[in-house]
Amino acid sequence: PSRPRLLHHPKGMVRKEACWVLSNIAAGTHQQIGAVIRAKGCMQRVTEMASTSEWEVRKEAIWVVSNIATGGTDKQIMSVIEAGAIDAVCSILSVNDTKMLLVALDAVDCILKLGMKLNKDYISFVDECDGLTMIETLQEHESEEVYQKAITLIETYFGAEDGEDDENLAPDVNGGTFSFGIPQKNIDEVECPANAGHSNAQPFTTYNFAS
Repeated sequence: PSRPRLLHHPKGMVRKEACWVLSNIAAGTHQQIGAVIRAKGCMQRVTEMASTSEWEVRKEAIWVVSNIATGGTDKQIMSVIEAGAIDAVCSILSVNDTKMLLVALDAVDCILKLGMKLNKDYISFVDECDGLTMIETLQEHESEEVYQKAITLIETYFGAEDGEDDENLAPDVNGGTFSFGIPQKNIDEVECPANAGHSNAQPFTTYNFAS
């Protein structure tokens, strides 16, 4: 799609609707996602707007990033990460919008899962963007779904290091001896949200992008 020009439009409404169109394309097939990624300068501009634009524009931009992170191939997800996806999704984790928090948390989940799969340290990138601090704060969120997702992310990707907090574990008695244990998490048990049926696509309507 040839959308980069509209992504730089001075009118926020035009940029919002351009991102909306891209988010629906990004909720499609891998070929359609590839078309969005290949558009010169497109994803760099989208991730920039996801962090710095007006809120209505940011929301649509995050949908583009999240749809690719949750539905793209490994290579496509890596492409949006290189374009600034981690910083973009982490910037949403402090907003007071339950729906967008869930969208951002899903994206973080899939990015970190890919990092584990490919042995890439995306966990540190999230931490450097204050993502971990914000996810920890979300453990107190009023939404049960946000709370559960935050807990799952922390337990799966940011668990205690070897030896950390061992002094807080109650000993188990086994055959007259004491042992300490930390439950193990299986990364394969955590699945990224699928875009089955393009569930992340938003209803199509017609817009006039004329100035």
